[in-house]
Amino acid sequence: RPPRSTLFPYTMLFRSDSVETMANAHQFDALILVPNCDKIVHGMIMGALRVNVPTVLISGGPMRAGEYKGKKIDLVTVFEGVGKFKKGEIDLKELKEIEARACPSCGSCSGMFTANTMNCLAEVLGIALPGNGTIPADQAARIRLAKEAGRQIMALVEQGTSFRQLLG
Repeated sequence: RPPRSTLFPYTMLFRSDSVETMANAHQFDALILVPNCDKIVHGMIMGALRVNVPTVLISGGPMRAGEYKGKKIDLVTVFEGVGKFKKGEIDLKELKEIEARACPSCGSCSGMFTANTMNCLAEVLGIALPGNGTIPADQAARIRLAKEAGRQIMALVEQGTSFRQLLG
């Protein structure tokens, strides 16, 4: 395993190599990539650029925010809760309750953290459909978006539009 200081680029390269290897091994005509967390989005984009076949990203979607004591909470609230626990401001029972409520559903962490930011950026770049970074994972609109991504990739294949052309 590489040193911690090099873990981020190593993880991205691992993901890009995986995309490239699988796409080339199976001679895919196109790709629909389903990233959802941190460095995976970057790595999949890099892999798709190497393969250069028509590609669309459709994330798994962000999770909904949790709720605790009438307030919206997320993963950052858990991190803050650990600090409060260490300072003696809350007890272990309250920390466990915050942990249990902060991430209430499937999807990437609620909040504009790396995964959701990159999925929104994919929309701006034109390699993901509108709503890719913001439609929650557990909404029916996410399924409709996935179906539309399928229609879009078929149109790109018919037009012969490569991934690099989308970004160019």
